[in-house]
Amino acid sequence: KENTLVFSNNLAKLDSLVDSFKREIYSERFAVISLENPVSNGDFADDVKTGLTNSTKYLFPKYFYDSKGSELFEEITKLEEYYPTETERSIIKNISIRLPQLDANISTIVEIGSGSSEKTRHIIEAFSHARDKVYYVPLDISDIIIESSKKLLQEFENIYIEGIISEYENGLQIASEVNEGPKLYLFLGSSIGNFTHEESIAFLENLSSIMQDHDRLLIGFDRIKDRNILQKAYDDSKGVTAKFNLNILERINKELNADFNLKAFDHLSKFNEEKSRIEMHLVSNKLQKVTIRDLGQQIQFESGETIHTENSYKYTQAMINRLAEESGFKIEENFTDSRDYFSLCLFKTNK
Repeated sequence: KENTLVFSNNLAKLDSLVDSFKREIYSERFAVISLENPVSNGDFADDVKTGLTNSTKYLFPKYFYDSKGSELFEEITKLEEYYPTETERSIIKNISIRLPQLDANISTIVEIGSGSSEKTRHIIEAFSHARDKVYYVPLDISDIIIESSKKLLQEFENIYIEGIISEYENGLQIASEVNEGPKLYLFLGSSIGNFTHEESIAFLENLSSIMQDHDRLLIGFDRIKDRNILQKAYDDSKGVTAKFNLNILERINKELNADFNLKAFDHLSKFNEEKSRIEMHLVSNKLQKVTIRDLGQQIQFESGETIHTENSYKYTQAMINRLAEESGFKIEENFTDSRDYFSLCLFKTNK
């Protein structure tokens, strides 16, 4: 059988990058590398304890994405009010045929936070027509990449997939070593908007440090727009976003033996104009105490007290330009839609 990617024959190199992993081969065209406990229960427990005992309570949004949370997010992306997904998809459709022309040697696509890979299939299709073989490296914290990859394998006969289940930092280091030659990195969905400016700089600097001169990064940014449009996108009429937000409490109940009453918390989204971001919170609708047995903690909530669960920053072009410059990139091209709701930017390292 033909090996999928270089780690098929070079697992020793992977050993040098991470302490513990497993690699499962599904077929001659598909394998998955899983870092042992990419988000360990110990990390989850520590972060929950730190966040909920802080004077201003918070939880990290990366913990939204257990299996149920990932499914709920996919449902969110199909909602009429949630404009980013369809808007970005339309841009990708328009530009995908141009991407293989960036460099004739690019045949490897690395996607950070790949999820269901629904939008990415347009890019993969363009490369599939332009290349004899296409190598796709989806990186995600969830095992959703297994099912999404199987669908892609059925659709494209010349695609070879090496999935990576991991948090971004270690996963990116591995992905950078998969296959030689130039790569197209994808960071879609305005996922960068979940980071503060400082976190964005650190993330992009790390990515720039592992990219080669001929690599490219296609990255999505949600643009600043009317407040009402933003509010509806994060507080939909069907309540799916509310379920997604509340699911983080359900996860704490299941994994840390807690007794959160989900009906005692309400979903809140609001646009913080000063910080140019949508904020998501969970609001305690009564005075209550919650016991988290595995932490040996009892957490008191005042009526109206919130848990800050997510930020989603919105950008102007000037903000995007500044971010690129400060993190070691230069912008080769900007792509946007007719309403200027969303931008896809092609970054190249400025080494």
